[in-house]
Amino acid sequence: MHSLLKSRKAQFYIISVVGIITILYATGRSLTESSIVDTSEVALTNDFFIFNNIVEKTLTTLSMVRSCEDLSFYLEEFKFFVIREYAPKYKVEYSYAISSCNDNLKSATVSFNITLSSLKSQITTSFTKNVNW
Repeated sequence: MHSLLKSRKAQFYIISVVGIITILYATGRSLTESSIVDTSEVALTNDFFIFNNIVEKTLTTLSMVRSCEDLSFYLEEFKFFVIREYAPKYKVEYSYAISSCNDNLKSATVSFNITLSSLKSQITTSFTKNVNW
């Protein structure tokens, strides 16, 4: 009789532990689901990523220049590419002005005005870059 009482206590102990663990797990799951931060909005609006990519690739294009003719050609091709690539979703205003270009000195100065507009944002930058080749 004494061992039967011990086995019932053990069974009750095991059932109690399983029950408590189940309750704690369910409570934790319900709290975790409501506290997760939704980061998908940032991924869907990647305007800043695209804008920074345009600026970065502009600087990369400048590093490939080997003459004044290359400078004009590469920038015009890049402008055409950027406007065509992002036209369905964004309005891109990409303008540049070559203020001084000298093949003898192998240098040039270029000023840029870049604007990326979408339904949610408008990002603009202006900068001047000295190019040497």
